[in-house]
Amino acid sequence: MEKHFGFFVKSTVSLTLFMCTTFSYAEMTLEQQVAQLQQQIQELQILMQQQKAVNDQIVAEIPKIQEHSIENTPVIKHTTKGDASFELYGNIRGDMSYQRKGPSTMYNLISAVPLKGTEAEHKNSNKFQSTLNATRFGFNFNTPVQGDHKIGGKVEMDFFGGSGRDTFRIRHAYITYDQWLLGQTWSNFNAVEYFPETVDASLAVGGSLTRVPQIKYSIAVDPKLNFALSLEDSKAETVTRTGTQNFTTDADAKLKLPSITGRINYKFDDKSILSGRVFLTEKRTNHEANDTFLAWGAALGGKYQITENTLLRMDYNHIKGDTKNLLWSNMAYVFDDHGHMQANEFDALTLGISHKITPKLRSTLGFGYMRADDDNTFANLVYGDETQNKALKQGWINVFYNPVKPINFGLEYMYGERETFNHKKGLDNRVNFTAIYDF
Repeated sequence: MEKHFGFFVKSTVSLTLFMCTTFSYAEMTLEQQVAQLQQQIQELQILMQQQKAVNDQIVAEIPKIQEHSIENTPVIKHTTKGDASFELYGNIRGDMSYQRKGPSTMYNLISAVPLKGTEAEHKNSNKFQSTLNATRFGFNFNTPVQGDHKIGGKVEMDFFGGSGRDTFRIRHAYITYDQWLLGQTWSNFNAVEYFPETVDASLAVGGSLTRVPQIKYSIAVDPKLNFALSLEDSKAETVTRTGTQNFTTDADAKLKLPSITGRINYKFDDKSILSGRVFLTEKRTNHEANDTFLAWGAALGGKYQITENTLLRMDYNHIKGDTKNLLWSNMAYVFDDHGHMQANEFDALTLGISHKITPKLRSTLGFGYMRADDDNTFANLVYGDETQNKALKQGWINVFYNPVKPINFGLEYMYGERETFNHKKGLDNRVNFTAIYDF
């Protein structure tokens, strides 16, 4: 503005001088008049040059002003009433399955596939099924606080609950305060990240999808080593009091203490990870003998980066007297004739190799195996019970195609077999397909 004002003053003064000199032309000689006009022309040229410089500067500043205003436009933030910022995420997922032989459900249920030669096997053969129940959505929250503390949370839901896997449910709901977590999320004993990728949303033998209410404290010892300790809800187990097929939740279960779970992870320089986990929980009942015992489990798993595009995943579990921490296992315990609790004990192993064929195409070959101890009281009590299994095994091969970032198509062949304690077998033989849009 000062430059513009100065130019205006100079222009006004010059114009006034020009007008004044015009009236004095008559008194000047011709030579004086010519010299005067030359001087005035030079002054006008100087003024025009000054005006051009001012105009160039204004034009040069216009893009800068526009660019500055765009860069400094505030980003729209989603906030809650409590001033927490949040982001929405999730996916729309459609699943299909053609089942040559298998369970009555849409997804994996290897522990209960019909036995060979039964009417149930015939009924569930050559069957096509489809659903969108595995669709999910969730919110991540972050609350600004003063000081060095970090507060956040998560709420995630889907439509995969209930015995029919078709009920709305809460998957995760927790808050975090620095290293503390309070709420429902994956059990500290859970190892989804070490399970070979499957198209089936229920995973396969040896998999775990346990989410329980808990209090967890995590410690980062250094960038490679971290440790987590949690107290988790120890729900009543589903058991049988007769050793036949009268299964029900133990109505007399008396839960006094939470499950204690510990986990340690170590990251290697090549991105490989090794993880050890343990849990200990009390099982107690008021049924007849008012019996009690300690259930426990130990696991070792991880992933190894064989090459830049090839990844090996592995997980091994040994569990006694618990069913919550691993899918497809038998009942946690049964009661003998004296009312004492007799625990099931088993081992489970998963192994899989994934290879990135191209930037948009990947494939996984996986195998899962579970074997129960068949030389204990539990095995003797359930010997004639064909809902309990001495062994489960499942293998699968799949391919995923990722044409653009948010879209995944998956095709998988899965074959499985179960064997009861009295040596009867059932088969699982099917093809799975999924289409997933992540948002």
